[in-house]
Amino acid sequence: MQAAGVLRHVLGDRAEYAGLYDDLQGNGLPAQGQVMPAGQTPGVLQTLFDSEGPVWLREMTVSSVSGLSRFSDAALRQVDGVYGAQTVADSGELRFKGAVPSRWHTSLAVSIEYR
Repeated sequence: MQAAGVLRHVLGDRAEYAGLYDDLQGNGLPAQGQVMPAGQTPGVLQTLFDSEGPVWLREMTVSSVSGLSRFSDAALRQVDGVYGAQTVADSGELRFKGAVPSRWHTSLAVSIEYR
């Protein structure tokens, strides 16, 4: 599984972007030690969203990373963000109890909390 997120906010007259890591315990983003390098975040999210998503997603440059709790920072103005996740072939292990079915499906539980 590969997950990435970005926080966008406006400082003065320009937008700033930060990649996100999980500092809130259990919301799907990697911990600070496993967060994707800031420079890789735009390409990953642009690929995941293809031509969908906000216009700024196609133009952003991410130069830092920040904890997800930064969304609660009252000093930030015009706050926005995106999150994307995808499965990555050969990156994990799937185990079945018993015989492997010829067809199967699964769902990924996602919890989003708005404040």
